[in-house]
Amino acid sequence: MGYWKINSNVSKGSKGLKTNTSKMTGGIATPTLVKMLIKGAIPSLKAAEFYELEPAEVMDVILEEDQLLETEDGIKNWGHMGWIYARKINSEHNDPISDLSPIGPLDPNHEEYPLVGELVILVTYDNRTYYSNKINVFNSANSNFRPNRSGNRPTELVEADGKFDHFEADINIRKLWPYEGDNIYQGRFGNSIRFGSNIVPDSHGDDGEAQNSPNIIFRTGQLLDADDFDKGEYVEELKNSPFKPVKEDINADGSSIWMTTDQSVKLDIEGSNAVNHVFMTSKQSDDQPKNGGKQIVLNSDRITFNTKQGKILGFSHDGIGFSTQKSFTVDADETLDMNVGGGSGGPGSTLAMTGTTLLMTSPTNAGLSIGEDRAILSSPCPSILTLADYANITACEGAQLHLDDCAGIKDNQGSFLRVGGKALGITGYVFGRDDMGQQHLVYGEELTNILDSICNSFVELGETILNLAGIPTGAGPSGPISGGPTNTPAIEAWKAGVETIRARLCDLLMKPE
Repeated sequence: MGYWKINSNVSKGSKGLKTNTSKMTGGIATPTLVKMLIKGAIPSLKAAEFYELEPAEVMDVILEEDQLLETEDGIKNWGHMGWIYARKINSEHNDPISDLSPIGPLDPNHEEYPLVGELVILVTYDNRTYYSNKINVFNSANSNFRPNRSGNRPTELVEADGKFDHFEADINIRKLWPYEGDNIYQGRFGNSIRFGSNIVPDSHGDDGEAQNSPNIIFRTGQLLDADDFDKGEYVEELKNSPFKPVKEDINADGSSIWMTTDQSVKLDIEGSNAVNHVFMTSKQSDDQPKNGGKQIVLNSDRITFNTKQGKILGFSHDGIGFSTQKSFTVDADETLDMNVGGGSGGPGSTLAMTGTTLLMTSPTNAGLSIGEDRAILSSPCPSILTLADYANITACEGAQLHLDDCAGIKDNQGSFLRVGGKALGITGYVFGRDDMGQQHLVYGEELTNILDSICNSFVELGETILNLAGIPTGAGPSGPISGGPTNTPAIEAWKAGVETIRARLCDLLMKPE
């Protein structure tokens, strides 16, 4: 295929395109004039250039340093990297391959490297040949390998047909499913960029359609995770349907970036969302990509943000939410600062974390401060600590729970246990037990003194009884009692027994420091 053009190297005085208007001033044209006009309309070979477009078979692609030719100075010609050796199918049929010269790409900014054995279009312009598009032989995005179209080849090339250093053909790599008005760029390996829209109903799982809905969809790794999202049947359907195009899948593709303006993105977060995501549900209104609107959705096995020198900044009008089934960690070699509860009312609580001695604190609001030997949870009154039905508080030996004025435990039925307060003791109440009423247990130093006095009374009573010489009666003493020193062991045993009781009472009521 080719076309003609006026040869710019031919002077105006040479015999080129001939016209004669001197005789076209009116009247009936003579036969001679007609012949002159016809002859003038036909370009002469000397006055025209012929531009040829011809298919060619790729014999080699320069992708390695040792394939580069050297200049006269013995320097590698790096400008030939990505060039090809190709033999024209018609005009160079059966020509020796050794006579071929490197051919560069037509477009210097968009280079699409063919495979050996594929067919490309060669174009000659200004006595220089370039290669352009691959020829769509098999309608495959992966490979259009069709060797032996330009004539005989050396045995070593024939034996290498279909064998590449790294590339392996994959017939399951498919072209993207086209939608009305799309502009699609796709590679050989299941990677693509679609400049499209949401104007076609159910084009990407969105039930609706919107005219003003441009989108850009990046994806790489065609259906690599299909089995993890129950898309195995879809993969088998493609295998059994030759040349059937494939649709992007935000979940089953390897990695994806979807940039949309008015489109629901059916992102599956079941495997990554926390089992208990009450904060995401309540604080962020359970907002997800499926809700549509203007959004950018990234999905892969790992997403990394890194700055070599500067910062990572994030801003959000309606909130920021994170959810994970594993751990959420932050490492900071210097400080971690937070401002909590600012808003229109002015500055809120400032959180500054330095080193490892402080996890979270807030002088004006609420905070958790963790040091080497203690943890402090604080908040302004009224303070509420709410735990789930399976939560518990566990402390090491010697732990204390301290609350100003009084402390208490209350359940949702109305029963309670209060320590301290105006009663200066322990008050218990059991809901539904009117027969018990509100029970008040006095404790502390006064109760200990009372019990101590009782113990002293027992000691005095024992000494008095065992020291009596006789039992007084109306008729006089009943008779001598073996008192005095002979009862000393009994008295000491009595005292020891009372002291044992006293010690047990003290241990019960007042733990020693």
